[in-house]
Amino acid sequence: MHGAVYHAAPMTLANDALAPPHPPAGGICPNCQDAWASARPRHCPGCGQETDLRVPTLADFLREFGGHLLASDGALRRTLGALFRPGQLTLAYLNGQRRRYLTPLRLFLSISLLSLFLLHWLRPPVPAAPQTSAGHGTAAAPDSHVLEGVGIKLGVVNGEMVCEQIPTERCNYWRRRLAADPELLQDLERTSRSYRQATRQTIFLALAPSLALLLRAAYWRRRLPFGVHMVTALHVHCGWLPVLTVLVLFSRWWPSIDLPAGLLAAFTGLGFTAVSLQRVYGGRRWATGLRMGVLTLGYLLAFVLLAGAGATWSLRQTLL
Repeated sequence: MHGAVYHAAPMTLANDALAPPHPPAGGICPNCQDAWASARPRHCPGCGQETDLRVPTLADFLREFGGHLLASDGALRRTLGALFRPGQLTLAYLNGQRRRYLTPLRLFLSISLLSLFLLHWLRPPVPAAPQTSAGHGTAAAPDSHVLEGVGIKLGVVNGEMVCEQIPTERCNYWRRRLAADPELLQDLERTSRSYRQATRQTIFLALAPSLALLLRAAYWRRRLPFGVHMVTALHVHCGWLPVLTVLVLFSRWWPSIDLPAGLLAAFTGLGFTAVSLQRVYGGRRWATGLRMGVLTLGYLLAFVLLAGAGATWSLRQTLL
């Protein structure tokens, strides 16, 4: 009918909505409206929702978080046991063992969150700033200090202002600010570092899809679905991350082993990837070796481009 207006009743959370419902035997599921049998089941046959409803407690939230993140039903233990056997998790997933192990994305996100947490918080103590001759506890500003990104630069070199690829009005603005406060560059560096930390997670998450695209290009004649390459890339990163995190922490606390730790991480990552590709994709070993060389160069290039773009974006957010 023309001119008819439908007035929907507003949805509000009344006090009685907080009370747990007690449907009688032979009731109706509040979620999907399916009718129950004479004896109320534990879960609705139609949608699977629990029938004993109540407002969740803090323990319920923690239990749900731990169950979804870590899958404490035994899949976590089996997944960790197979994680460092290159290619095993990928082959198991592709062969249909979806419930036995953690899904690739959940495993990747769980390990990534744990690695980022450890790398962010486990840092050696920062040495105290040197005292000035006046004893005020702050060091004098250095003669040369430059904030630099891809195609952008701002700082002081030998007492001279350097400003490149920044609009003239912004250069004049920063020239006045630096003349009034020589230590401003250090504050800008801290601000830029906070932006870099905010973009680091996004860049990190983009590495797995980047490797998947490289795998699709390397094995394009196989005509495999992109999901195969994505699962392989996720599992490869899951194998890298624990070892890489431990080595970075060791080199951070003991800088003398920085070079050996870096070499060990590189050989471990390359070996793990090569064995994984050989087991998942098959083929001749020399062909896998050639593909590994191309993948390594492409991955390093993607990492450099993503890191440079992130650093430039964070610096532009700070200066422009």
